[in-house]
Amino acid sequence: MTFAWYGFALEHPEDWAPVTITGARQEGYVRIASPGRQSFQIRWKAARQDVNLASVLAEYLDRLEKDAKAAKTEFHSQVDPGESRISYRYNSTTHGRGAILQSESSGRVFFLEAISSKGDSLLPTFRKLFDSFSADTDLERWALYGLSLSLPKGLEVEKKVLQAGRTQIVLGNKKASIEAQRWGFAEQLVAKHGLEPWARSMLQLPKSEANIDELGVRFTQSGSLLRPPVSALVQVQPERNQIATIKVSTRHEEWRPIWDWFK
Repeated sequence: MTFAWYGFALEHPEDWAPVTITGARQEGYVRIASPGRQSFQIRWKAARQDVNLASVLAEYLDRLEKDAKAAKTEFHSQVDPGESRISYRYNSTTHGRGAILQSESSGRVFFLEAISSKGDSLLPTFRKLFDSFSADTDLERWALYGLSLSLPKGLEVEKKVLQAGRTQIVLGNKKASIEAQRWGFAEQLVAKHGLEPWARSMLQLPKSEANIDELGVRFTQSGSLLRPPVSALVQVQPERNQIATIKVSTRHEEWRPIWDWFK
């Protein structure tokens, strides 16, 4: 399954899930947890092109060592420099194996790290998730819990809702407000309510015009002096038995939703 946030993406096992998402474009943290002891962490921070990755890593490991000393536990680390990244591992109350790298196009430094509370073999987990990582794309990826989008760059997260059967991300900038949602049990919802009536109600577009084609339903609702026009796309994705929606409020043509935004 894909997890993507602020333009970076990786693939994780189906039974893993993001349990912590904090920060914003300039700096943040994500933890994707397995059903067992292992997790995968992504940290990122804006950085200059001439950033010294070795110094950034040394600061990070020093902080972990200080935390271990405060907890009166031993700490051991090993660093392995490479051409495009610096790999490292450490052992303490938490065991970790990771790498630090720079994405020049996005202007950020990333820590990618597999961790466990026991001395598990972390190399297979680290390699599998690390090898799927990407951060340099023309559009920005956003994906979690089955909701998967490729959107124009420059959006900021304003709200996220992670519930059983429903995922919602609200994104925005000065030109547009975007609400993307994933709803589970698509087959049952469509059979009970019909796709167009259900979507019109859920998107709160009672006065909108609906157009149906082979890709889904497009809603358009005119605006006013105080409120911008609203456009929405609704698509049934049977491979996951889910419905994905994108609702955009904007006065700018380049921000009106297109079907290619569903990745």
